[in-house]
Amino acid sequence: MSLDRDGDEQRQAVPDAVSGPARPGSHEVRNAHPLARFFFLQPIFGILLMVTLALGGVMAYTQLVKESLPDLNIPQATITTSWPGADPQTMEEQVTDVIEDEVTTLQGVRRVESASFDSFSIISVEFDAAADPLDAMTRLRAAVADAEADLPADVERPTIAQASVDDRPIFTFTLHGDAGSTVMNEQARRIRDTLERLPGVNEVNIGGEREEIVQILLRPERLLALGLSPAAVRNAVQQANIEQPFGEIRSDSIGAVVRLEGRFRDVDDLRALPVARSGPGRAIRLDEIASVHRTQETERTRAFFAEQGGGFEPSLEMSVRKSPGADTVKLVESLRATLAQMESAGGWPAGLEYTVTQDEATQIWDALSDVFVSAVQTMGIVFAILLLTIAWREAIVAGLSVPVTFAGVLLCIMVMGYSLNELVVIGMVIALVMIIDVFILLMEGLHDEIYVQGKTFGQGVLATVKRYAMPAFAAQLTTILALAPLMSIGGTIGAFIRVLPTTIVICLVLSFIVAMLCSLPLSRALLGKQRRSDNPKHQGASDRVTQWAVNGLERWNGRWVVRSRKLAWLWVLGGVGLFVLAMVAFTQARIELFPPSDGERLGINIELPPTAQLATSQQVADEVGELLRDKVYFQSVVKLVGLKSPFAGGSTASALQPSEAENYIGFSAIFRPREERDADSHVLADELRRELSAYLQENVAAAQLLVVPEGSGPTSGDPIEIQLLGADMDQLQVFSRQVQGLLSDIDGVVDVRDNIGMLKPQMALRPNREAADFFGISQENLASQVRIAFSSDIIGTFITAAGMDNIDIRLGTEWPSRPGEAGGPRNTEELSRVRAFTDDGTSIALNQLLTPIQSEAAIAISHSDGERALTVMAKNEGRTVGEVMAELMPQLTELQREWPAGYRVVIGGESADTAETFTSALIAMLIAVVLIVGVLVIVLSSFRQAFIIFATMPLAIVGAALGFWAFDITFSFFAMIGLVSLIGIAINNGIIMVDTMNGYLKDGMSINQAAAAGSARRLRPLLTTAITTIVGLIPLAISSAFYRPLTLVIIFGLISVSILALFVVPALYLVLTPADAGQEKSLD
Repeated sequence: MSLDRDGDEQRQAVPDAVSGPARPGSHEVRNAHPLARFFFLQPIFGILLMVTLALGGVMAYTQLVKESLPDLNIPQATITTSWPGADPQTMEEQVTDVIEDEVTTLQGVRRVESASFDSFSIISVEFDAAADPLDAMTRLRAAVADAEADLPADVERPTIAQASVDDRPIFTFTLHGDAGSTVMNEQARRIRDTLERLPGVNEVNIGGEREEIVQILLRPERLLALGLSPAAVRNAVQQANIEQPFGEIRSDSIGAVVRLEGRFRDVDDLRALPVARSGPGRAIRLDEIASVHRTQETERTRAFFAEQGGGFEPSLEMSVRKSPGADTVKLVESLRATLAQMESAGGWPAGLEYTVTQDEATQIWDALSDVFVSAVQTMGIVFAILLLTIAWREAIVAGLSVPVTFAGVLLCIMVMGYSLNELVVIGMVIALVMIIDVFILLMEGLHDEIYVQGKTFGQGVLATVKRYAMPAFAAQLTTILALAPLMSIGGTIGAFIRVLPTTIVICLVLSFIVAMLCSLPLSRALLGKQRRSDNPKHQGASDRVTQWAVNGLERWNGRWVVRSRKLAWLWVLGGVGLFVLAMVAFTQARIELFPPSDGERLGINIELPPTAQLATSQQVADEVGELLRDKVYFQSVVKLVGLKSPFAGGSTASALQPSEAENYIGFSAIFRPREERDADSHVLADELRRELSAYLQENVAAAQLLVVPEGSGPTSGDPIEIQLLGADMDQLQVFSRQVQGLLSDIDGVVDVRDNIGMLKPQMALRPNREAADFFGISQENLASQVRIAFSSDIIGTFITAAGMDNIDIRLGTEWPSRPGEAGGPRNTEELSRVRAFTDDGTSIALNQLLTPIQSEAAIAISHSDGERALTVMAKNEGRTVGEVMAELMPQLTELQREWPAGYRVVIGGESADTAETFTSALIAMLIAVVLIVGVLVIVLSSFRQAFIIFATMPLAIVGAALGFWAFDITFSFFAMIGLVSLIGIAINNGIIMVDTMNGYLKDGMSINQAAAAGSARRLRPLLTTAITTIVGLIPLAISSAFYRPLTLVIIFGLISVSILALFVVPALYLVLTPADAGQEKSLD
């Protein structure tokens, strides 16, 4: 079967006596290489490849994990160790330091931070982004196990929890109704236990929970009357609450396993426990000296829920955090199904409801839908422009090639282990405006070969491959080399953005394959019978307009650009001057790592002075809650008393801070959809921060405010972090207040605080060792008695009914100011009633054994990589972090000169990330430049022509720099990625333009003529690429403020390079091309 259905004048086959009948077709087609005939002329392989990519893409879409942003699987973990009764300094010296010594020596550990509190220690460990999570966690557990042997005997076993980079909840709901507090708490615990058994759930937290316990409250007056030590009561309960196997009776008649079943299962049994003896025959029962009840623990946190402006009602807030790497969409579907099943199963309490307040799966679908809509709009715009600029048949081929390419990209993304997220879709949108160039190039070439040169389809395909395959390959390769180094950027930011350049590179590779092996052979269906028309009226309108514009530009360039070398030099120098001007203007542009985005969640924390009680916090929370309830842009608000908002956490710093205390107030708010409010969430958050700050300053003394809108960056930490390191925590706190003062005086700085918080009043009781020895009471015994007077510690476990979790037995003291609840004395009179008891029952006033010292102390001792450290944190509002730090650093440097030796400052947060990331990106760009130049030199066999093509890069930067300066647009890291992509597009155009000039030079034109014709006759593909790119990116630029800098840098740059290249490139070609360039060079 003939591959060319030509007229008789093009069938030149001559019969061959030996070979038999000649094959029909043109001479070029008959003599083409068999591989060329198979891949480029026959559609069989193209159909197979197209079907494979399309089906693979559909399969990949259904299997890919869907996320709004990449879930960074960077090994991170927290190590929590409890030691009831230990003060922060003891925890630091005997627990934290011991574990840190083992952990910091692990290979691949990037950062170790810790905080030692009263009775517990938290250590956060972060490994390098490139570390294998499974191997890192295995080695971490082994290191902690090694440290356990050196910990004190009373210390509980450390627990290790793997954490995500952004550890905010993925699903939040509230329990509310009139079922009562006890029923609500019991159901919340059942829900928690059920949900935590689901695969992918890391933990479920209950805000406002009151756990069920067995509370023993000692009566001080009864202890004093009977001469009974609190420690003796504790020992009696613990010694009686044991179970132990004894062995096995081996007998045919009574064979059984024998065990002691001594743990408490009945409260009355516990009440009747003899704890001591009074005289020779009377036992003192526990209920004689204490009240014993199965009840809810002392209320320390509360939660309230309001929806759509309604009133607050008591509730419990339940937030679910996923395990690293879990599929958020499928996990949320499973969570919803489990809740629905529990509600319909029959055991759901009457009068209890649950309301979902935050669902990240919905956010993911909304985010993906937005960028998918932008992608579809871009594809539609690109196709429409192709219809206007090239013939409809070629436009259809180019337009259909794009979805085939994208299907293959999804398949590759799945194979490489990535998820389908916003950055993948954005990468495909950016790549669309880059890959369309290769389809336009080949379809334009085929169009010219058929309609201008008068060739058959087969001849046209072979000629197009011969002429444009290598330039197209070089163009794609240079763009790939420009983007590939971005994939090597390390750290959290590098891991976060890596999928974006990876997606673009995959698109570029597949687009070339699809263009060569699918688009060309399969275009036979539309172009196979097309022939050149000798009647100009039969030419398409786009062809006639193009020819008119090409002729005009060629004449103008010949007269005003390349008429002489002197004139050409003026154009070159003008381009250099414009580039210098643009660079000067760009130095005035603002720089930030990631721009703010419109999120759904808002977290608000208010920290009152440490002495504030729960009732005081409730009063402030009620007043602030009324302010928030009136905001029409909130869908729902959860008010937390004694608890921080989970929406304001998720970072490493927040994980090292306590989340519960009576002086904490939190609000978790959900914004209405964007179309139902007047501004983006971050703008509303800034307005709300100013309003709340003014209210607190006027009505609540010394309150600290933190407002955290949802962001789209890889981490949720503060943008401004200044770490102070030194040996003495008291001195570090002094320096912290100084630095906080500097930050507070700078415009645009809000939420200034440090990671320790306000100082807490402290009463240090120093022992009189001589008196203790005189009375025969050990310091350990004395400490345990005083502890019981002030706290309610767990002393055992109470066995509950089958199928329910066992509950804790707690021991405390009941004071008149706290009827029915545990806690320390609240006044001087109660404090004077705290006494110590000797073994013989003698009571001793505390002031005889202990001397009180009043002071203030931090609630914790924090470390960074083993050193004592304190971190000052703040947020920026209305100014970039760079502008804030530029104003702060001279003052901070001056302040440091007054500090003693051994204390230093380390800048962290966005400022450090920006410096590290942009430096890595600039290094990557330099590497890309070297690689691109190397490829150009090899392909063109000329350093001069490589320089000509490379000159398109500054021409593109001119537009980007001037555009950002003129419109006062902040330059973000995504803009840097856009700039790298822009360089690739610009160099692509330069390669094709110079290659065209070289072709005309070989055909016999002079250098001047070839330069003028090469730029003019590339006008249509050049403008088609520019217009499709610019107009195609407009939907994304409009719909997403987060990605707007990325799109605008490409738009501005393409405008400038598309205009300037038409004149500067031919001028450079004339200036740098030697007179004998068109002649064969002898290598002898």
